[in-house]
Amino acid sequence: MSNEYPALSARQPGRTGEAAPRPYPPQYAYGPQPPGGMPAAVRAAQVVIFVLAGLGVVHSSLVGAFSGAEAAGRAFAPYLTAWVLLVLAFLFRSAGPGVRVAALVLGSVQIVLALGGAVRGTPFGILPLAGAVAVVVLLGQGSAGDWFRRHGAR
Repeated sequence: MSNEYPALSARQPGRTGEAAPRPYPPQYAYGPQPPGGMPAAVRAAQVVIFVLAGLGVVHSSLVGAFSGAEAAGRAFAPYLTAWVLLVLAFLFRSAGPGVRVAALVLGSVQIVLALGGAVRGTPFGILPLAGAVAVVVLLGQGSAGDWFRRHGAR
């Protein structure tokens, strides 16, 4: 009898040279393991920080091209903490819980500064505010805390 699905027949236990199926997935075979990849919340916070820093450069460059250097400096001011967050975002893959705490504190400071800019009527002041709120919410999740507390973090 010919088998139309040879790949399926090769997986049957009892054939020579094949291992029996494992009762548990390999990642749980020897107890709890550190997470394999960066959680979606941490990666999303990293992307938001990258976009926020890029928006700061583009916004201040456009304002500087049309209104001068002083106006460009005023336009860049709401994004200053985003640049410090950018440095921290590059450390998310290998750093410990201190980087998460620093990013949460800087995100909170960014929220306060952006609220102050929004009250003064700074154009596009809502972008740094929304980005900082997103970063604080994403890094405040439990999966983010687990990621930064994992084994092997420096």
